[in-house]
Amino acid sequence: MRRVKKGFMICCCISSLFTAGCWDRVEINDMGIAIGIGVDNQENSIKDRVTPELTIQFVLPKVLAGQDGGGGTQEKPFHNLTIDEISLFEAGREASTATSRGPNYSHLKVLVISKDAAQSINLLQLLNFFYRDHEMRRTVHVLISEEKASEILSIKGKKDPIPALKLFYTMENMKTKTAQMAPVLSLGDVSEKMSARSSFIVQKVQKFKDGVQIIGAAVIEGKTQKMIGELDEDETFGINCMTGKATAGAVTGVDQETDKIITYEIDSFKSSIKPKVKGEDISYTVNINTEGRISEDWIPDSDAFNEKFIQNAEKQIEREFKRLIEAGLTKTQKDLKVDVAGFGESLRIHKPKVWKKVKNDWEERFSEADIDINVKVNIRQFQTQGRKINKSE
Repeated sequence: MRRVKKGFMICCCISSLFTAGCWDRVEINDMGIAIGIGVDNQENSIKDRVTPELTIQFVLPKVLAGQDGGGGTQEKPFHNLTIDEISLFEAGREASTATSRGPNYSHLKVLVISKDAAQSINLLQLLNFFYRDHEMRRTVHVLISEEKASEILSIKGKKDPIPALKLFYTMENMKTKTAQMAPVLSLGDVSEKMSARSSFIVQKVQKFKDGVQIIGAAVIEGKTQKMIGELDEDETFGINCMTGKATAGAVTGVDQETDKIITYEIDSFKSSIKPKVKGEDISYTVNINTEGRISEDWIPDSDAFNEKFIQNAEKQIEREFKRLIEAGLTKTQKDLKVDVAGFGESLRIHKPKVWKKVKNDWEERFSEADIDINVKVNIRQFQTQGRKINKSE
């Protein structure tokens, strides 16, 4: 019995050596929690080389929790630190000389790159630091800003007092509220697209009244891996339609007879891009199918239970969808000459032998391709009211 007890005690002592799980614990108030990062161009570049400027946004947990005891003055729950260095890694290390808490990137939410930086610096080289750092998560959201990134990270919201978090949550609205902004791209997504040397679009942020607005998109060219242009909200919506990402939002058409508006809300959305090869010519057919509801119309005496009215509304909405898609195509295919909607990927899947022949100069070939657009709108719901209250009898 004594041997059993002795053996049990020895096992307990040995196991205690492997259960010290909190030996390296760091209190949250002692950490320099980086929640957002901004990258701009330095005003004075070294040896005619464009050099980045790093802005780190730290969150202040005590202030956020209302424990600042500021005697009536309300302190901001964040602190921005801007560092000029020859590399982003050195800038991050130098930040440790200006704050008592060194930057910790484990909770980083957004990376904002200014338009000037994105146009002048190769993004693959610029983001090299973020991919190599062991604390950096590949789920960090990426944005391109019209103004300096440091300015965007200084604008706090009313409901979200930390600018980086406000940007993060606003970016997510693309999935459920609107397709007038580009899809959310993470560091991992950007890495994948740049490694494949594919052109793509990134969400774009700009100042708006007293706050910020995420709308439209920045266009990144696969060859140069720099920003070469931008899309407005209509062009962005059109691209999202072709890629099948326009799963939320509204389209407003105009009735040709009355010149009054009809607003259609998307409920479901499907898109397909089908290539056709004839000799040396490559063409495409884009098929769009969507179901939704009439959310608003200004047509006098409209009747949502009248089949003729519904058919007319579907026709007007189809025409508006086509206009938006053509706007996105004209800007990317004809003006910027880049494929950001996946036409090359469709060719690779359906016609792999043809793709091998044209992939090296694909975007030049793409700019000459004929593209037909077919749109089918099905109005299935009419909200809670089918007939207007003020309908004349």
